[in-house]
Amino acid sequence: MLRLAGEQVESLWDELLPGEVRELPEDLAALDALLSNPSLLEPIASVWQREALAHGRPTISMATYVRLMVIKQRTG
Repeated sequence: MLRLAGEQVESLWDELLPGEVRELPEDLAALDALLSNPSLLEPIASVWQREALAHGRPTISMATYVRLMVIKQRTG
């Protein structure tokens, strides 16, 4: 199954972290705003939709996958 978006998982530890740690740096916040655009995921979702029909396992959310790939590319 294709999931386009996932819910935010919250933890008890989130409340214990200092505010500056919980906030994204400026460059990552700009990337987050860009990746939050639903039209960005439409071309990827259409390709994955065809692939997901052949497989019954649920995927991670598309938004999470794209964000992980951006971080992977950015950090090498």
